[in-house]
Amino acid sequence: MASSKDPIIVVGAGVIGLSVATLLQSCYRDAPITIIAAETPTTPSPSADYASMWAGAHYRPVPGSTPQLKQEAQMALRTAERMERIADESPEAGVAFSMGVEYLEDPPKEVAGLKTGDVYASPNDGFRVLDQTELPAGAKWGCEYRAYCVNVQPYCRWLLDRFISKGGQVILHRLSSAADAFDFARQRGLGRVKTVVNCSGRNFDQDPKVKIIRGQTVLVKQQYDKTVTRQNRDGSWAFLIPRPRGGGTIVGGTKEIGDPETHPRPETRQKLLQQAVDAYPDFVDSVDKFKILKDNVGRRPWREGGFRIETEFISPERRIVHGYGAGGRGYELSWGTAERVVELVNASPAAKPRL
Repeated sequence: MASSKDPIIVVGAGVIGLSVATLLQSCYRDAPITIIAAETPTTPSPSADYASMWAGAHYRPVPGSTPQLKQEAQMALRTAERMERIADESPEAGVAFSMGVEYLEDPPKEVAGLKTGDVYASPNDGFRVLDQTELPAGAKWGCEYRAYCVNVQPYCRWLLDRFISKGGQVILHRLSSAADAFDFARQRGLGRVKTVVNCSGRNFDQDPKVKIIRGQTVLVKQQYDKTVTRQNRDGSWAFLIPRPRGGGTIVGGTKEIGDPETHPRPETRQKLLQQAVDAYPDFVDSVDKFKILKDNVGRRPWREGGFRIETEFISPERRIVHGYGAGGRGYELSWGTAERVVELVNASPAAKPRL
């Protein structure tokens, strides 16, 4: 178990890293907590690899029967509970609850069997299966429930400000691996660090299971009143995600596995806007009526086999607690992930150290 006064390093300042660092502060009030990151929420022009700055960031449950999806469902529920408190107590953070709506052209068996009144997003979420007469053409199943959306820049800045106000330190530096944080901490006089928490997203491309998923969306000025997703039979999506506190609406989106392009493609923008018009004419009924604020491209770090949350021992005195590979669900799983990571930081060494 970590000493209550041992310094702890968190690598990465995306939504996962910021959530973990904030939760660590509440558990280790006397321990110096330092974030080391190449980019932070105050970076003027964040790269596509800083995926937290380009996320749509809404809560859309993903039911499933696999152990991975069941685990993620529990993490998502825990995150929803924390987001509820944040929305109530700190509206300036940019989290707000509204109606979530889904339309599926080819519903999997996990959702086709759901009934009105079931717990879907969280307890008391008002889950309701839509009647066939309420579905748009082509959709075979639909539902509505209470969900949250996040205005990503204000939210991450809010987390960062809270971390710093409680004594946290942030160092801008690009490490070459999570393990390099130990020597870097020694060189910078940060104390004898025994625990590094790796929230780097892609684990510095050292994990062959991590793949990049390119996501392109469009931020428009118009403000929608709910978050809505249409999942098409061919695997494509059309969604609208309002950003709270007058931040406009995200129109999306793409899911391009292995595509390295970091710049927005004009033809993709046009396609996304046309899809939105076709699917949600009550929002905007003509592409030329959109008031475009920004094109977004993020390279999401998806990990085959699921999010990696585990401890790796570098030596008997040094360990790395990993928390990376969330793909496009970083915000949805953020606080649930933070809780599991902190549990590992708290735990006594249970595995044989790698010498």
